[in-house]
Amino acid sequence: MYRLVFCDLDGTVATFGGEVRPAVREAMQAAAGAGAWITLSTSRGYQLVKPFLDRVVVNAPLICCTGGLIVEAFTRKVHYLKPLPLDMAHDLACLSQEEGVAMWFYLADMETMLEKRVGDPGFVLRRDGVTIRQVPDPVAELTEAPHKVLIETGSPQATPAVAARLQEHVGNRARVVVSSPRRVEVVLPGISKAWAMSWIADYLGVKQEETIGIGDGDNDIEMVEWAGLGIAMGNATPTVKAAADWIAPSVEEDGLAVALWRFVLSS
Repeated sequence: MYRLVFCDLDGTVATFGGEVRPAVREAMQAAAGAGAWITLSTSRGYQLVKPFLDRVVVNAPLICCTGGLIVEAFTRKVHYLKPLPLDMAHDLACLSQEEGVAMWFYLADMETMLEKRVGDPGFVLRRDGVTIRQVPDPVAELTEAPHKVLIETGSPQATPAVAARLQEHVGNRARVVVSSPRRVEVVLPGISKAWAMSWIADYLGVKQEETIGIGDGDNDIEMVEWAGLGIAMGNATPTVKAAADWIAPSVEEDGLAVALWRFVLSS
């Protein structure tokens, strides 16, 4: 019996347009109502998860920042946090100036993001309610260690080269993770979705073999491999599918709902 389900967000729970389809929400609600634990495991910082919390059903701690933050969804109680050291964040901010790439720094208040931007600084309130402070030089603005640094590569074709350049720059101080075709992030050694899954399973008293991990992107491979049952979405990359025990329909076909009904709600 599977008692704890970890779901990636983009491309798994939500479509790439940000929609959580009714069948998915209903299946998540049914799973929670049947006594299962269910949560999100995402590379997003809490700032970009929060807008989804009224559209999904979660009853276990969230995994954010690819495992760098474990936090309760609604009370925002932090169970675990390993922010990027301030000196490394400053180093990356300087690199963004030199390379002319866009970077976002997720600030510790879990409400605001800092964006490296050329032009007049100001505040932007996104459609999803996240406040982004745009500044031409983040170094002066970064006074505390950010939860996460995200880099916009510009195009899927440019992503491998940007990731390689960043990894060369940070060396063994951190690792660079491709979180979407156009974005990469910097995480500290030892941080992963799989590590956070293990922590939450122990916290809730759930055995590894009683867990499900379901995702679609290459940063979900460790999650899919660690889980008792690893599921790849139909829209997953070939490497995620190769790591999975079962392949669900795509996100546009309510693949998460299909998986929950088959493996959690039919047992």
